[in-house]
Amino acid sequence: MTAEDCGKLWGMTADHWLRTVACRPDFPARLSVKPATWRAGEVVAYRNENRPARRGSRQNYAKQG
Repeated sequence: MTAEDCGKLWGMTADHWLRTVACRPDFPARLSVKPATWRAGEVVAYRNENRPARRGSRQNYAKQG
């Protein structure tokens, strides 16, 4: 995946994504530098593991008794 692809996956520009996500020490290593590319499976797994909890999700409003 390119930085552009990754930015779209996160809902931000590629530049913002590179400065805020790709630079994290626990983010998967790049496959190449120019153009910057990553393995899609690793990127998606990272996003899924590091996604903040969604506000207002139904599981937060479980019916009580």
